[in-house]
Amino acid sequence: MMYVKRLLLSAHLLPAIMLFSNAQPLYSPEQLKADIDTMVRYLEDTHINPYYRYGKALFYKDVEQVKEQLRQPLDVTSFYLRVQPLLGKLEDGHTDIKPPLALYNQQNPYELPYAVKLSATPPYITFTKAYLTAPLPLPAATEIISINGIPAQKITEDIINLNTGETRAFRADFGAGYFNYYLHTLYKTGKTYTIHYRLNGRKVKAVVKGIRRNVLLNKINVQETATSQQHKAQSDYHLSILPNNSTAILDLPTFDNLQHFDTFLDSAFTVMAAENIQNLIIDLRKNSGGDSDIGDAILQYLARTPFRQYDKVVEKHSSLLIQRLLKQKAGKNLSKWDSAFINKPVHVVSTETYDDITLTTIPNRFTGKLYVLTSTYTFSSAADFAQAVKHYKLGKIIGEETGGWIISYGDIVSSKLPNTGLTFTISSKLYYNMGAGVKDWHGVIPDIAQPADEAMQYTLSLIQKAHP
Repeated sequence: MMYVKRLLLSAHLLPAIMLFSNAQPLYSPEQLKADIDTMVRYLEDTHINPYYRYGKALFYKDVEQVKEQLRQPLDVTSFYLRVQPLLGKLEDGHTDIKPPLALYNQQNPYELPYAVKLSATPPYITFTKAYLTAPLPLPAATEIISINGIPAQKITEDIINLNTGETRAFRADFGAGYFNYYLHTLYKTGKTYTIHYRLNGRKVKAVVKGIRRNVLLNKINVQETATSQQHKAQSDYHLSILPNNSTAILDLPTFDNLQHFDTFLDSAFTVMAAENIQNLIIDLRKNSGGDSDIGDAILQYLARTPFRQYDKVVEKHSSLLIQRLLKQKAGKNLSKWDSAFINKPVHVVSTETYDDITLTTIPNRFTGKLYVLTSTYTFSSAADFAQAVKHYKLGKIIGEETGGWIISYGDIVSSKLPNTGLTFTISSKLYYNMGAGVKDWHGVIPDIAQPADEAMQYTLSLIQKAHP
């Protein structure tokens, strides 16, 4: 039985008792401290070893420091900014607090009309593209030195601290997707942004007017629709057949929606068989994971022998796992397995080994050369799939070491903090991917290391050389 690493549960706890301001509701220091205590209690009840990289004594000391600083009422966003870095120190990408984005969206703030890349090493912020009618058409890969006088390094480090993950590189990459949220929330940016950037070796200053969030989102949607209508029509997955070299590209930015994916996958491999595709590139560079069953579904079209993505899993039984099952089974009869699961004592740790998955009869199994592109953003079930490809020698991994590790915590359960209502998630299991030893706390190591943004062109050139 496989799993969904990002499976969520929302537990309905006690309603908040709130003080009110002109903006967000305020919560007393006592309420905020109670939320932190709840978070720590559920963390230790549910996670197998939350302090596997950051010691318990250090964590407790940090918790007390945060609690000591809670001397006046705070709104939800201000509280989030204080408590989320605590979980970031644990370096588990599935254990975190979700940012209160709905509150941010309601404010409809001014935003920078640019997409950026964040890096844990210099250059810290680089411009990647401008959205329609952006007031300053910066060249791609322009290095940002500072925004409103705040150095790029500080901005990036602040964002890394507000994201969770096994590596700082992944946390930076993931945080870039919410760049405007962090700018506004951390630094109270207004209508105007003063940007210093580097152009042709010179430091250049520009003043950029922000665009209201709702207007910018409309522009982004228009731009994406205009440039990728076929991609949108096929939802999250896309197959491209290149005119030369019998090459196809499967762009998989997510591992969600298994039912839709099965239909897409059958169609994609049918087309590739009809086109006599000999080289297949699977692009996972922007895939942060989802349902591991999708990885199994793809492997059915690639594997030569029975396979499995995971060697074993260690699980800690907890009240949150029981609550998750009860919610899933609401209104349904419980099986004997369900009843045994519910009555199993909490805090019991057990280990389960997986059996190989039998190959099904598939007429369009791919037998050509496979290339899988990865980045520091490749996480969770996407990284698990890449590791299976590497372990079974099904193809070449090209790009960067994945942000998701081959020994990793996952299968999240979630709840809400009783006062602020912030949603937090906690890993309940420890997974060992195929080929992972007990000390392999790292991502999938590429067979050919390349910067992520150059991996596609490198792979196409590699194919071209083999098939001139």
